[in-house]
Amino acid sequence: MDFDVSIDEHAEEYSVISVRGEVDLHSSPKVKYAIQRAAGRSPTVVVDMSGIEFMDSTALSMFARTKDELAERGVALRLATPSEAVDRIFGITGFRDYFEIFASREEALLGRPPDDRQSPA
Repeated sequence: MDFDVSIDEHAEEYSVISVRGEVDLHSSPKVKYAIQRAAGRSPTVVVDMSGIEFMDSTALSMFARTKDELAERGVALRLATPSEAVDRIFGITGFRDYFEIFASREEALLGRPPDDRQSPA
C-alpha cells in the first residue's frame, strides 16, 4: 500500500494537506509532522482525507491530540472530504462531533458548509 502526505496548497490564510493510503502507527507521525509544518505557516490547516484507505486508532488519537495542540496556538484544524474508511471510524468512535469535518476542500476553506449561507428572505 502506497502512502503519501503533502502540502498541496499554501496561502497566507490556509494550508491544505493531502493524505493518501493507510494512516496507522507507522505513518501517523508523518501526517502530524506535515500538519505541524503547515500550521507554522497558516492559521488554518485543512486535511484532505479523500485518499485515506485505512485509518486505525493510533491515527485517530494523533488527529485528536494534534487538533488540541493547534487550538492552543490559535490554529484551526479542519478535516475535508473524509473517505468511507475515515467516516466509518469517526462514526464508530463518536468523533464526528469533535472535529470540524467538511464535505469538500472549498467548504473547509470557508469554514462552513454551503447550506450555512444566508438564504433570501
